Amino acid sequence: MKTCHSHDELIHIYLDGDATKEQKEELYAHLQSCPSCREHLQELKKSIAFIQSSSHIEAPEGFTAGVMAKLPKTKKTAKWKLKAKRHPILVAAAIFLIMMSAAFFSAWSHTTDGIAVSGNGPFVIDKEAGVVVVPEGEVIDGDLVVRNGTLVLEGEVRGNVLLINSRFNKDTLYASPNQVTGEIEEVDKALSWAWYNMKEFFNEVVAVFDAGEDDPHSTDN
Repeated sequence: MKTCHSHDELIHIYLDGDATKEQKEELYAHLQSCPSCREHLQELKKSIAFIQSSSHIEAPEGFTAGVMAKLPKTKKTAKWKLKAKRHPILVAAAIFLIMMSAAFFSAWSHTTDGIAVSGNGPFVIDKEAGVVVVPEGEVIDGDLVVRNGTLVLEGEVRGNVLLINSRFNKDTLYASPNQVTGEIEEVDKALSWAWYNMKEFFNEVVAVFDAGEDDPHSTDN
């Protein structure tokens, strides 16, 4: 995106919260007549909000220390430090993606510990056989999640069905989709698990942005 170089530094000072009253007034006046800078500022605000909203995701224990220990030692740091200062948003986004990926892969390792089910309604778990049964005539209100098992769906699910390292019983494989009001998704690999979680996370972030744009008080005057 092409922006006015004379105001690029002022935009970053404003986002860092270090702008004086005069600098804010200068920036606001410029934004009124410069659509490209106005759009650039909005994109930066969204990037900052996106990174701040990810604070609940934590990297595995010892992850940071392990990464730092593997970094090569070099004295030529002036060039990359200068680039990092000029593009703090990109650096923060890259670090966030690394930490989020590590957290998702760590979470996947815990999904293979044994059969587990979550859902609001009557179901039967046979841990020895690794089978989860929703009896005929019973209804699960909401989403049903099955980990490391086989789902026998004789009843109904009024929501989505997520099978993590799981599958449908072959006798109900073709009948079951008609008994699910939502979507059926199977996640059987670590990459699929990471993609599923990232997709859900980004959907939540987009919903937050959409809600903010609908709020008339969410933008600066």
